[in-house]
Amino acid sequence: MKPRLGLPADLEAVTDVIIRTMPLDPQWDYRFPYRRLYPEDHYKYTRMLFEYFLDPSYDDWLVMVVEDSAEPGGPVTEVEKRGGKARRDANHAHFNAFWKGQIQAYQKYFGPLGPEQIHLQILATLPGFQRRGHGSSLCRWGMERVRLDSLRDMSVMASPMGYELYTWLGFETVGTFYIQVPGEDEKIVLRAMMYRPPKQPGATL
Repeated sequence: MKPRLGLPADLEAVTDVIIRTMPLDPQWDYRFPYRRLYPEDHYKYTRMLFEYFLDPSYDDWLVMVVEDSAEPGGPVTEVEKRGGKARRDANHAHFNAFWKGQIQAYQKYFGPLGPEQIHLQILATLPGFQRRGHGSSLCRWGMERVRLDSLRDMSVMASPMGYELYTWLGFETVGTFYIQVPGEDEKIVLRAMMYRPPKQPGATL
């Protein structure tokens, strides 16, 4: 199954994938612990975010999709403008700490490389379709773009859920950081990881 560009028509399917898959990742529970109490908010604002990402006029993000026909056995600010601060499914202190922590970590570990990189923000595969190579396929698409476009790297803030996959694909850990609200014991750990394409013979940086 080859990745293809996500389209506005994919909005409902992409929203469904995110809502059903991301709770497997510790950072989702950290930010949205009340999603079961307020499922309508969780759906509404998740859908709103990806409506923005899938809009062809918004070219800061690229959403890639892999479809499997077999049956299984800046954007944050924009959502806030449209009512996101009132969402009841989120722990807003955790959400803000996560957002600010991601920005600080990105600036520290990836910012010095400049714009010549691809940053992987979200990778999700429906639970019933995992272990079929779809996540790897999406990552390899980005890794190939890095090589073809002569970019410097592909970067990701890896949660425990994705760390093993990225390591297996050849990403290296360049830093570890913690997301924690001051005064709280609860925290999550993320790893800054990079894939750097092999140097071609005669190539220089």
